[in-house]
Amino acid sequence: MRPAPGECDSLRLAAKAADRAKAAEKLRPAFEHKLRELGYSSLAIAHAFSTLAGPGTVEEALAELAEKARREQIVPVPLDFEVVEQESGLPVGYLLMITGVEREAHGIRITYRVRPPLPSRADRPRVEGRDDCDQEYRHFGQSIGLAGSRDRTITLGSFVVPLPQPSASLLRVRISWLESSASLWECPAHELRITL
Repeated sequence: MRPAPGECDSLRLAAKAADRAKAAEKLRPAFEHKLRELGYSSLAIAHAFSTLAGPGTVEEALAELAEKARREQIVPVPLDFEVVEQESGLPVGYLLMITGVEREAHGIRITYRVRPPLPSRADRPRVEGRDDCDQEYRHFGQSIGLAGSRDRTITLGSFVVPLPQPSASLLRVRISWLESSASLWECPAHELRITL
């Protein structure tokens, strides 16, 4: 029985890819050492290495390094914001304070604190955003944790909204701890209006 036309080609490509990955692993320590000496971060090095170990070219790996380096050099820029609604859905006696809104390389980071501390780190808020071009944003990466001394502990948290399109000038972000299946645009929430 003979292989179908083109079947050997894909087997050859798979064998070449396996050989290339095997050879790349042997060179990885020297590759990483040299790029660290040049000042590249671990993340940039990992992306460049995966490009070279796969089907990418040297030019593509260099472009990947340049892009990662450019993004890592972007300094966060504080953005103006105002709180226009304060119904956070937290239990009575808890206070939510927005501590910062900054434009970063990958999005807009919003940081907050809750006093007294939330009972569990799993108590993350629901968050939704909408810009003045009617683009909606959901499912943000979030971090949450405790800070402070034993008797002055607070919950600190943050989330990142993807960067809106360049034509957007205003971003509305709604935050709530209410247990509800309704959209945050249809129920009380803590709302920020951020000037882009």
